[in-house]
Amino acid sequence: MMQNQTEIGERLHRRIGKRTTTQRRLDIQPAKRHEMVIAANILRSSAEWYRPFLHEKDMAQHEVDESWGEKEFSRRQFYIGRSEGAPVGIVSTQSVGDMTYIGYIYVYDHQTGKGFGPQLLKHARDVAWQEGKRGMVLIAHPKAFWATRSYRRFGFECIATTRAQVLDWRGGWLKPYYEEGFELYQYLF
Repeated sequence: MMQNQTEIGERLHRRIGKRTTTQRRLDIQPAKRHEMVIAANILRSSAEWYRPFLHEKDMAQHEVDESWGEKEFSRRQFYIGRSEGAPVGIVSTQSVGDMTYIGYIYVYDHQTGKGFGPQLLKHARDVAWQEGKRGMVLIAHPKAFWATRSYRRFGFECIATTRAQVLDWRGGWLKPYYEEGFELYQYLF
């Protein structure tokens, strides 16, 4: 029986509670420009999970090419999380007044369910706190339950569900990043 990528992703994420391995601590460091190829590979690794519900024009935000890294590196700060020296995930932060925008938080598809995502979120939170921010925001698709569930567990709250509401945040600041159907989540200190 053929299964789509979303069903495979759901199966992987249902196993999270069944894992008995100890969580490995990540070494999270700022990415260097030449390491953006690693970030792109991590992002692409789960792109197919989004295909069943993303608007086709937005798939380009997940099936990124080499030019993506150059553009994004100049726009925001990327961090790469490594476990035992191997890259496993990325998170990016971008200052928006008194808030930090998390534009990307991804873990390699074969590394999900190991506690790496929350460690990356904690790192972003620590960076935002050290910069004197009031909190963090991010956008996510409601059908990407593996992501939204993790964000809610961490303490994010959904504050905007419609396109108009999301794009109204900070006078349209999110317009260049918005993907159809995405909702806005906020975490306040």
